[in-house]
Amino acid sequence: MSQDLKPSTAPVEAARRRTRRGEETRRALIDGTIRCLNSLGYAGTSIEAVMEETGISRGSVLNQFPTRVALMSAAIEAAMMAMVSDTRRRGAEIEDPVQRVREICDVFWETQNIPEAVVVTEVLLAARWDGALAQALGPIASRIETEIDQYTLELIQEAGVDAAFHEDCLLHARILVLSLRGITLELMYDKDRRIMHRALARIREMHLSQCDIILPAGR
Repeated sequence: MSQDLKPSTAPVEAARRRTRRGEETRRALIDGTIRCLNSLGYAGTSIEAVMEETGISRGSVLNQFPTRVALMSAAIEAAMMAMVSDTRRRGAEIEDPVQRVREICDVFWETQNIPEAVVVTEVLLAARWDGALAQALGPIASRIETEIDQYTLELIQEAGVDAAFHEDCLLHARILVLSLRGITLELMYDKDRRIMHRALARIREMHLSQCDIILPAGR
């Protein structure tokens, strides 16, 4: 086939560029929404606020996210996944698998204090009053809970925890996450509340006591 008769790749390349631009716009909107939620709260994070934050037009916003709930859902899913990634990164920095399990309470606590965690708390609280948002968050929460369970299972298997303790460990990890999230919420208006810091210390002690039971002796 002569060069003149070769099929043109221009339409395919153009479609790829459009797809890439669309993905970049979507990512910019999600990141901008997360920043707005941190600085303005849920009530103040309107489509207009995100447009101003990102410099993206209303038409482009609505092309990616037809409703405010769709935008908020994408932002909280991204924030939750950022928390999972942060936890995995911090955990990976602890080389010994047994020590990793013993320190996971502190790892969870550090993750609960990153900016994305504030966004998660903000949107979860808003879902109490916004039925459409609550409905949208259900499947997202289920996927993230599966991620947390998978990570917990990886941790305890690598540490040699007996299978008889696995179910209890999954529950224990959920209790840790929920308890620590509650403490961060309590500390939002007063970071020096002594009773909350005592509660954090007690949770850490309870976790270490659990570790003494489940972790293999002598390790």
